[in-house]
Amino acid sequence: MRRRALLASAAAVSTASIAGCPTPPWTDDPTEIDGAEVTFRREYDGDLDVAGSGGNDVAEVRRRLDEDPPRIVVAGSLLDGPRRCERVALFEAALDDGTLRLRIVSEDDPDSDVDRCSDVAQPHPYSVAVAFADASVPDRVVVRHGNEMVLEESV
Repeated sequence: MRRRALLASAAAVSTASIAGCPTPPWTDDPTEIDGAEVTFRREYDGDLDVAGSGGNDVAEVRRRLDEDPPRIVVAGSLLDGPRRCERVALFEAALDDGTLRLRIVSEDDPDSDVDRCSDVAQPHPYSVAVAFADASVPDRVVVRHGNEMVLEESV
């Protein structure tokens, strides 16, 4: 039962800070940036199709432009630190000059009750859904994991 509760909390829905500063604790309410609604999750559905990316950190854009409102989903995986002691977080989200910019970071997991973490790094999956209700769909998407750019793609 305890393990199930930990797994549930690790996969809980979170939201983003948008001014470049994290604002824990994360909540279940979506965040808005310039007329677009941003929802961050520490999970993604399906597999990532990023063969030949050449790195451990990966991200891909999934276009859902036919939906109402149109949306873009960025699914990715950040490899940084042991899985049980760290988690991913959406540190920054911005929509400017026709570009959606997302910055994903790893942070200490406050829900972890492990005293000592394994030194085996595990990938941390995430997804960021951006619905454009009152904003136009951007021309490009840029994703950073920490300070490293892992994706720059036209929509």
